[in-house]
Amino acid sequence: MYAFFEDDLRTNYETLRQILDEHYPDSAVHFAVKANYNLGVLSVLRDAGCKAEAYARCELTATRRAGFDAEDVLLTGMNRALEDIERALEWGVSRLLVDNAAELEKIIVAADATGTTPDVLICGNPAMDVPTHPGVATATRESKFGLDIESGRAMAVAEAAVESDAVSLAGVQLHVGSQIRGVEPYGVAAREMLGFAGRIRDELDVEIDVLHLGGGFPVPYDEDVPATEDIVEHIAETIRGTCADLDLAEPKLFVEPGRRLVGNAGTYLATVGVVKETPYADFAVLDGGTNAVSSHWPYPVYAPKDRKPTRKYHVAGPLCYTGDVISEDVALPELGPGDLVAVDKIGAYSLGSASHTNAEPKPPVVLVRSDGTHECLRTRETCEDVLGRDRSEDGL
Repeated sequence: MYAFFEDDLRTNYETLRQILDEHYPDSAVHFAVKANYNLGVLSVLRDAGCKAEAYARCELTATRRAGFDAEDVLLTGMNRALEDIERALEWGVSRLLVDNAAELEKIIVAADATGTTPDVLICGNPAMDVPTHPGVATATRESKFGLDIESGRAMAVAEAAVESDAVSLAGVQLHVGSQIRGVEPYGVAAREMLGFAGRIRDELDVEIDVLHLGGGFPVPYDEDVPATEDIVEHIAETIRGTCADLDLAEPKLFVEPGRRLVGNAGTYLATVGVVKETPYADFAVLDGGTNAVSSHWPYPVYAPKDRKPTRKYHVAGPLCYTGDVISEDVALPELGPGDLVAVDKIGAYSLGSASHTNAEPKPPVVLVRSDGTHECLRTRETCEDVLGRDRSEDGL
């Protein structure tokens, strides 16, 4: 079972908002819906005052169902279907990121078809060094995201946007990555993108209103990470200093956190089925594993008992592959069949990456409210949910 906690969600957003208000108040927080698209989680964040960043298809639908206003949604994606862009514009979404030249062309066609004139933000890639897991670094030379600045590709797309009557060039964007282990990359990102904005002003005679620096604010798993306030303060100082150097007006700052808002707000509760002793390790085998918990990060694991840890376990799932191990050498109390184990800080990305490996149904989702009550946000899947869309033709 996934359990998400309303108090944590609200506190995470309100704390970030207070930090921004102190250091750079002309700013907006758009929750990265990819981090957790559960409607209950989205509704809590929306009620707290957060905006949303959504991929064009079902994430957009999720924001609508969770009650977000269209004006508070920023549309992302690097290969969006034309009909999805049109649907967003018809709903009233007015800001879209542009990852490549083909996407700008589709936005222009969609804007003409819907009679709208959306603002666009050019996604740049300054080929940075990004201190994080390679799979979640997005501003490196090797990344598929963004338009290369050095080669002139980003400027060419910016020029095409300025020349079009269907869109308005409003900003520049860079997403460094996820779980960034330092404050310096944010300063590099801000300087690079403001430098790009300065070139747009000088070459295209357009002032950029929005600087979008993505997310990547880290949460601690088993290591110290930079405090969010230190990151935001560094961003604010860099923006002000760089704008002064380039004689640019200070832009509105957009940030797009995902993990920072929901990571510590989720726990996965599973039941021990088997304790298996081997010459190599003792395995506590749960009724769910890496089909339910993203395996990128070293999540804290607890046994909610009033007993001291006396034994080390490899905490594993039941799935039919060797890598189905959530955490190794975890000190826990003596475990037996039926005992609960909590895998903590799984609120980001686990729900979205949950799979049907071994045709396992996905777990239920519960929201623990601020008053201590709880609500079931999604019931446990059945085999019919897993297999119900399959067909077996006669004669096969």
